[in-house]
Amino acid sequence: MDEAMGIHVSVEELTTAHVVVNTRGPADGKFTFTSHEPGDHNICLHSNITGGWLTTQHIKMYLDVNVGSSKNDNAADNSHVTTLSSKLRDLNNKVADIQREQRYMREVEATFRDASELTNSRAVWWSLLQIAVLIGAGVWQMRYLKVRGVL
Repeated sequence: MDEAMGIHVSVEELTTAHVVVNTRGPADGKFTFTSHEPGDHNICLHSNITGGWLTTQHIKMYLDVNVGSSKNDNAADNSHVTTLSSKLRDLNNKVADIQREQRYMREVEATFRDASELTNSRAVWWSLLQIAVLIGAGVWQMRYLKVRGVL
């Protein structure tokens, strides 16, 4: 059959006008839905197959409506869980990668901080040593000039 052909399904809850389902499915196959709201529903099924008096295409449709709690479709649930679990696994892997990157960045930042603190402390000690040498040179010059009688 042509890909453009198919069945359009629309389900609407009558009291709240909430659209439960509005989709286009293939021309053959199975379609299920579950409404989480009790009450009357409007189910509209139509096909886009057109034809005239001489058409050879026929539409055969079986409608089975279950009211009340129904048995879960395990195959659909398992495929949904498999897809969800693979997405969850991918997200967990991304989170683990982000955590590893954060640990690495913390280590790099700690190394940089330690190097900066060491450099700063060395700069302070170098400045103090220069001050001590300048004071010592000044004291020595004052004594030398006093002994020579210049002062």
